[in-house]
Amino acid sequence: MTAPKDKPEGPSKPLTGSTIGHFLWMFGGGGAESILKIVVLLVLARLLMPVEFGLVGAALTVVALAEVAGRIGVAPSIIQAKILTRDHIATGMTTTLMMGVLMAALVFGLSELIARLYRMPDLTPFIQTFALLFIIKGAGMVSEALMQRALRFREIALMRVFSYLFGYAAVAVTLSVLGFGAWSLVLGQLVQQTLITCFYLYSARDDLAIGFRWSSFTSMIEFGFGITLTQIGNYLAQNADYFIIGRWLGPEALGYYSRAYLLLRQGAQLVGKMGDQVLFPTLASIQDDKPRLQRALNRALSLVAMTQIPLTALLVVAAPEIILVLMGPQWGPAILPFQILVAVLFFRTAYQFVGAILRAAGRVYIAALWQWSYAAMVVVGSYLGQPLGLWGVAVGVSVATVICHLMGLLLVRHFIGLGTGASFSRMLHYSVLGMMIGAALFAAKAWLLSVGVGGALLLVTLVAGFVATYAGFFFATPRIFGEEGTVLSEQVVKRLFKRSRRSDKS
Repeated sequence: MTAPKDKPEGPSKPLTGSTIGHFLWMFGGGGAESILKIVVLLVLARLLMPVEFGLVGAALTVVALAEVAGRIGVAPSIIQAKILTRDHIATGMTTTLMMGVLMAALVFGLSELIARLYRMPDLTPFIQTFALLFIIKGAGMVSEALMQRALRFREIALMRVFSYLFGYAAVAVTLSVLGFGAWSLVLGQLVQQTLITCFYLYSARDDLAIGFRWSSFTSMIEFGFGITLTQIGNYLAQNADYFIIGRWLGPEALGYYSRAYLLLRQGAQLVGKMGDQVLFPTLASIQDDKPRLQRALNRALSLVAMTQIPLTALLVVAAPEIILVLMGPQWGPAILPFQILVAVLFFRTAYQFVGAILRAAGRVYIAALWQWSYAAMVVVGSYLGQPLGLWGVAVGVSVATVICHLMGLLLVRHFIGLGTGASFSRMLHYSVLGMMIGAALFAAKAWLLSVGVGGALLLVTLVAGFVATYAGFFFATPRIFGEEGTVLSEQVVKRLFKRSRRSDKS
């Protein structure tokens, strides 16, 4: 085994500049990817039937569970480690590759049993094909973690956009036009993941190694097992509603629900997932500095409230136009579930930041208990709501999401000693702003409908009005948005100014 080689312990720059700068890169890349996903969804929704989306959605829930189990927390352990040696990297690579092969074989062998559990006999070949994803993802897991640890978020953002555009989008749309049906979605996923894995491996090629050392393995598992428990709980919370809908309401209903959820997820992931991936490695580097953790938590939750609560107002009011214009009239049953789910967009996004704080502070088993509690609430809420149809499931899931976030804040306060009063105050502040924006949008929509404006023109008008108003307030009077608005606007203007100077020089 090669001698240990220490890795950088993390950033030393202030969180205000470095973290928000990295977040802006991930936000920009995530925004581009979200726009691409919405455009691709628009196209695919007119080429494929809801039942085909439902079948693939059911298969992906199985893949997601096995993928979480196969990670066994290796990647977060690499990101969180105060001192990272080459033995850790080599052992992590070997472990993720072996677990990828093992989980692929397990899922392939159980595919028929899983299809019977879902009461979907046509599901078997999709699950068997998706089993390849475990091997592909396992190969790139450690290299992705190394890039996150090194805060190479600009490259990660660009890689994700490229792989989605030339992987999933190009393949899925082309095959759908050629009549491949649900298989176009499956093959698109495989090509996208292959591209992103190749990018990760190439970008981190100088640091990668294959090998195994038991002491390195046990040190990673000690932390990683708690992460895995957390991720399994998160998986159950994110997919229990899919299983209940698929089993009791059928693949067509799951198709409607999964597409509504995909639209919702673009808003939540744009801030939540991107921010979590930036925040976790940054916080891990200051895990013993409680004052900085406190400031990071307050600023993160304030940024989420600033962006997500006003956006929620737009999405709820414009939901019928968003669904019918983007996806077509056959997707009408997805409107009400979308409105209910998107009403708690802030809580769905913010709880990811709370989880990042718990993990970065080493409270992985507390985070796991929290996620399992969330999963239990989603299961109960979805099951109790399913006799009422899709909207009943959406209500149950939304209530569980709100309770989960509030529980997370209590855990952070009790086990880490971080106050939550400031972030709660900012949430109330932006809730008032969101209600004002929602009322204005509702009145504007009612007037536009009364004069005969509808469909795509109505949607464009509402979105343009919202963006212009929000951007005007943001840049002209950022103090309305508090300290977080001032900091974020300064970062945006600073980066735009740098770009303009570069272009002038060229």
